[in-house]
Amino acid sequence: MEEQLNPLAVTQLLQHTLRGLCTHGDPQWVYAVFWRILPRNYPPPKWDLQGGVYDRSRGNRRNWILAWEDGFCNFAASACDQEDTPAAAAGYTDYAAVHEVKGLQPELFFKMSHDIYNYGEGLIGKVAADQSHKWGFQEANEHEINLIASWNNPADSHPRTWEAQFQSGIKTIALIAVREGVVQLGSMRKVAEDLSYVVALRRKFGYLESIPGRAL
Repeated sequence: MEEQLNPLAVTQLLQHTLRGLCTHGDPQWVYAVFWRILPRNYPPPKWDLQGGVYDRSRGNRRNWILAWEDGFCNFAASACDQEDTPAAAAGYTDYAAVHEVKGLQPELFFKMSHDIYNYGEGLIGKVAADQSHKWGFQEANEHEINLIASWNNPADSHPRTWEAQFQSGIKTIALIAVREGVVQLGSMRKVAEDLSYVVALRRKFGYLESIPGRAL
């Protein structure tokens, strides 16, 4: 019999994974959020199980929502990137003492945790339902967000929290669908769409999904 991880270990594993996306190596991202697909009501619809998970394609998409599961933000790195200084996160305390603190602020980041998205509707909901990915940019000297690919339906506008994030210095927001939800990434730099990164991230989360008592 496979030994299952306890709930605390499962939560820590997801947090460690999100943190790693923003801190390991030369990270491009300053924050990572996992939006989990959840049934709108409990108990969930009794559809046929496919491989141990509900086949969401067999029922009404409105039976499902996406909600914040966990997130990590390297606030120090976001401020340093915006100032375009080589200051490292470890030494940010001294740096902040003599400079106005900028970058993505905690209240703006955690404001996302209150958001709920309909599965299959809007930008995040459609990325989840289509198992796709999208890149969004704040173009320099412009006030409009540029979404990569053919995403021109006004009904699929970006979430309301994005505008404030771009105003705080975020230049790229990426959405990548995984089996149980969507990973949202934010960067203070313009990060080009990278299919190899999309594949690697899905593999990483696929590993989490395979662990008994898994985080996803």
